[in-house]
Amino acid sequence: MTVFTLLLNVGRLAPPRLRRRVQRLPLARQLYERAALAARYERVFGRPPNLRNPVTFNEKTVFKILFDRLPILTRLADKLQARDYVAERIGAGYLTELYQVCQSAAEIDWDRLPNRFALKTNHGNAMNVLVADKTKVDVAQVSRRLDAWLATNPYDYSQEWCYRNIRPAILVEELLTDKDRVTPIDWKFFTYDGRAQFVQVDIDRFTGQKRNYYDRRLRRQPFRGRNPNAPDDPKFPDNIDVMFSLSDRLGAGLDFIRVDMYNLGGRIVFGEFTNYAAGGLEPFDPPEFDEVYGAKWRWPPDYSHGSLR
Repeated sequence: MTVFTLLLNVGRLAPPRLRRRVQRLPLARQLYERAALAARYERVFGRPPNLRNPVTFNEKTVFKILFDRLPILTRLADKLQARDYVAERIGAGYLTELYQVCQSAAEIDWDRLPNRFALKTNHGNAMNVLVADKTKVDVAQVSRRLDAWLATNPYDYSQEWCYRNIRPAILVEELLTDKDRVTPIDWKFFTYDGRAQFVQVDIDRFTGQKRNYYDRRLRRQPFRGRNPNAPDDPKFPDNIDVMFSLSDRLGAGLDFIRVDMYNLGGRIVFGEFTNYAAGGLEPFDPPEFDEVYGAKWRWPPDYSHGSLR
């Protein structure tokens, strides 16, 4: 058991109110973040992360979670603020159509919404409701779920700093589907210092998700992550080179960012930014590809400047 794991276990014995008060203290918060992240990493990989000289992609991700405090991370993680960032960098034409922004479920004007739309919160992951037919929605049930999400702060359970200071809100936007009204492929570009080096392709996200990985030349990378590989390669969009280029522009000035996009018959649509891919907790199989992805990440990074806002 590491020192940080011991500290985490001792902290769990404290009464919740006392624990929250102690965690507000800067030094105590830093120790708790490090203990929690190290413990989760060790559960997945069987050893604590090397934070003195990180080599793998996952170790460098954990390092970023703990030590990168540039304000731009909060802006990128906030799905509402991220829209402005995208509009500034590549133009608003790559954004989804936004119908409403609300501070609570009670503010949603259901009558003014189209029949198909997506509801999501701006401050975390997996907080989405996809509505294919408004007439079949249980408004009371969906409202309770949205308000419950608004009351949470993902930082509290993930210790991922970029979410800590986001003001929660609900975004109501267009529902993205392909020509057959099926959830489209998710293209996730691993972008280092303004250069998209790899793309992760998520297929059938809600019905037996499969995941493949490719380099910039669209050569399949022979490993798997948490999800199984798809046996066949996807049909790559004719304008995937544009998607790589847009990811380059969106990632300029950042040591690492994952840029998630969709492609609907040639229409490129920005999805979201991910500062910490999988929270630094997704194994590579075989594990040497953890180092392959980590080698693209410049080291050491410079987290001292604040030029990006």
